[in-house]
Amino acid sequence: MNLLRVFDIVTPLRIVALMGVIMILYGFVDMDRQNNVLQFMFGIPIAAGALGVHYVIRRATHRNPLSIWIIESVLVGWGIYVFLRS
Repeated sequence: MNLLRVFDIVTPLRIVALMGVIMILYGFVDMDRQNNVLQFMFGIPIAAGALGVHYVIRRATHRNPLSIWIIESVLVGWGIYVFLRS
């Protein structure tokens, strides 16, 4: 597996989607915790939204890893900026 293939598989929005899946799994592990439903209510849209946007960007850039990384990095950076400013 060459480095280009690794950059094609691991992208910023896929990392965000993985964080959403981890939130969902954490909700399953700690079932007796208060507000456990919030793990599902926030994890599912994060994972699904990140994968959906990744799919649209991937199709729009014709699977060019450099373009995908640039666009997704800007989107994820903007999302982190907005989250920290709120």
